[in-house]
Formats: sequence, structure tokens, C-alpha cells
Amino acid sequence: MSGALVLLAIPAWLTSSPTTQTIHRHFTPRDQQVGRYQYVPFDVPAGTTKIVVSYVYDRRGGANVIDLGVYEPGPLDLGTRTIRGWSGGEQSRVTIGIDESSPGYWPGPLPAGSWSVQLGLYKVGADGVHVDVTVETSSEPVSGSARPIARSSAAPIRSGPAWYAGALHAHTNNSDGVLTPQELADKARAEQLDFLAITDHNNTVNQVADLAAPGLLVITGEEATTPGGHFNVWGLGGARDYVDFRILPGDPAIHRIVSDARSRGALVSINHPISACFGCSWTHAVPDGVTAIEISDNGMQSPAAVQMWDMLLRQGRRVTAIATSDWHRGTTPLGAPAVRVWADGLSTAAIFAGIRAGHVVALASSSQPAPLVTARAGAAEAAIGDELRAAAGERVQIDVRGETYSGATVDLFWNGDRIDSTIVGEDGRAVFERFATMPGYYRVHVSRGGSLLAVTNPIYISAERAR
Repeated sequence: MSGALVLLAIPAWLTSSPTTQTIHRHFTPRDQQVGRYQYVPFDVPAGTTKIVVSYVYDRRGGANVIDLGVYEPGPLDLGTRTIRGWSGGEQSRVTIGIDESSPGYWPGPLPAGSWSVQLGLYKVGADGVHVDVTVETSSEPVSGSARPIARSSAAPIRSGPAWYAGALHAHTNNSDGVLTPQELADKARAEQLDFLAITDHNNTVNQVADLAAPGLLVITGEEATTPGGHFNVWGLGGARDYVDFRILPGDPAIHRIVSDARSRGALVSINHPISACFGCSWTHAVPDGVTAIEISDNGMQSPAAVQMWDMLLRQGRRVTAIATSDWHRGTTPLGAPAVRVWADGLSTAAIFAGIRAGHVVALASSSQPAPLVTARAGAAEAAIGDELRAAAGERVQIDVRGETYSGATVDLFWNGDRIDSTIVGEDGRAVFERFATMPGYYRVHVSRGGSLLAVTNPIYISAERAR
């Protein structure tokens, strides 16, 4: 789907000279802790076609870090849709125009009234920090039409069940990445990925507008970077659609924000839940609406993240594990690590259905095939993400197959504990035999030479406790 905003060009004789206003603010460590987000109001007169916001402050070698965002007139309450963009600390000068804006900011009509510069106090040193904000408004002729804001098509790109490979966490220059959305899509196609979720920090600006990416499913997304941890939201829809990120640790509003995203058809995934990054670890409650969790952080697996995943699984929460590269820049592959999702076709709806069902394998590289895992009890059979019904004490056979994994080590986990290990034979097969004793879940980890290659999502066992 796509849409275009038709604009009337302003005659040159109606344009006015730019108006500049500079506002000075000082923030202390107390402000950073008590009022993480500060708002600096400024006036926009009628007829304005361009706003330029810039700010300067002494970074003190990283002791001070101030993020930037802009809101148009309207409420600033949590969940508001008045945000016009967010660039964090990546840009010291941004432009918002009727027909064109800086990366991370939505173009479109500029309503007259009181706007706000958002200053996110990520870090404030012991001596505090002075911030000078300068706002320039002007009325200039515009091109006549805004760029279309497009969203990915609902039609499948390919039909038929398969293990589709993709990257679910990547950034562009709309936040702190270096590539444009088109360049990122080109990189994904060069790596032969089937799907790509663009997850810029705190915005979804023009992620798929004008993209030329035949054969690649591009999913709109956002990484909401709250002070209590980061989470991805995949599948946001309409123009200027986003999820609010201003949720402080311990705020029960996390439940409402996640529920609202789910009601709009999106999926929510916790990112790098245990991280060395300041403010990146997950300290919120885990809302019922969370579908997935990253078990990777600067590599294929974060042991602490896997522990958190297992804790949720043992509580009966069927949360899907994923691996991502969280790609920003450099020569490293976008799809290392990545996921393969078993889906009925290559469409957003089908990929989402596969993720919800747990039909997902986390892989060190998107070029790897998914190891096939099945569990059997009598005539019953279940695959990754499914449930196997077994009688108490009944024999359960777990079968792992994959010709490319010949000689690799397969570890079998039961309810989060490693209980057995074997080597994949030359026929590409490994078999475990267990007996159903209680409800729980199996999964396998595949490694070679000490390097983890694959982590499967669970096969759940429904069984009465053996007497």
C-alpha cells in the first residue's frame, strides 16, 4: 500500500525571513534521575514550511550524553502520536519540512502552535551540563508533493512452506545506522536473506518507501529504547506509526504499551535482555504480550539471556527465542547470527505466524540450513514449536537431522538443563531416547569445534507425572 500527501506550493512573494530563537538550559544529575526526558517549547507561526533544530553541549568525553527528539503541538503524555522524530545523539542539527526531513523525522504539514524539543538525559556528569537549543523557522517554496509513505504489501512474495532466513533487528541512518533503508535492503539481498525487519530506534520513518528490493520481504519495525530495556516491535502499519519509548523502569505502563502494539497487529520481542550497554538490559516486567526474546548479544548466544528465556519457559510462557546481529555498520554480515522461520509462505502474516508458533531456529549464520528436530511418542509426532502428547512413562524419541551437520555435537536440553549429548552421524542424524515423566520441553543446541551453530525452540511435552 502507498499514499501521497498533496501539498500546495507557497508563492515566493508570501515567504518570510527565517525566525531564529535560542533557548538555554542547565541540567543536573538530579534532573537525569528524576526527569529523564525534558521538553523545551518553541513557537511555530502559521505558514511555516521548514523547521531547523540544533543543539550544542559539552560532552565531557562521554560523561554527558543528550538525545534529541521533536514533538508537534499536542499532548506529551505517554503514548502520544505527536512525535515528529527522534535521532538520539546521532545528529546535532535536524530539519523537519513539509516535503523533506532529516533521517529519523517525518515530513508533512507543520501545524502552527507550541512545539517541543525533547532532550533525553541519557548521561549527565557530576558538574551538570549546559545545553543550548536553537530553532529556526521559515516559509519557503516547496516542491508541491511529499514523498509517499509506503508500507509492505500483504501479498506473499513466495508461496509454499519453507524455512525462510531473515534478520529481525537492524538499523539504518534513520537512527544510528550508517546505511539508508535501500542500502540495507541491498545488503540483505546480497546475503540472500528472505526477509528483513528494519528496527530503527524510536521511529519508523519511511522504512519501505520507494524501496526496490525484489524477492525480499521488508518488515517495518521499531526498536523502542526505554530506560528499562529495549524491545522490538515488528509490523507497525500506517503513516507515522510508532511505539512510545519513554517508559521508566518499574512503570506498569509497559503492559499498556505492549498491549496497544499487539492490538495494532504487531509482534513484540525483548532485545539483548542482559547487556553491558548502559540502560539496555531488561528491568521491566515481562508483559503477556511479549512474543519473542533475543538470546544473542555480540554473538550467537548470551548465556544470561538463555537463562532468562528458560525462566519464562519454566513459568509456562511460550516465548520464542531468536538470534539477531543488531546490525548498525561495518563489514560484518547482516545475517550473522540470524533466524530461520518455518512458514507457509514469504509474507509478513506467514512469518509472524511462524514466530508466534515457535517454528524458529536461531542460527550462527543465515546461510546455514535449519536442523530438523522431531519428537515421537507412539503414533504422535511433533516438530519445533509444537506440543507432543505422551502418556506418563511413555518412550519419547527425539530425532535430529541435517546432512550439513554431520560430525557436529548435539546437546539435548530438558526444561533448560543439558541432559544428554551425542554426535551427528555421517548420515546426518542423531537420536535421543527419553521417557515422559512430567510436562516440560526439549530443545537442542548444535555446535562444532566449540562454536555454537544452532539453537532450536522447544518441542513441548504434555504428560502426566509418572507414578
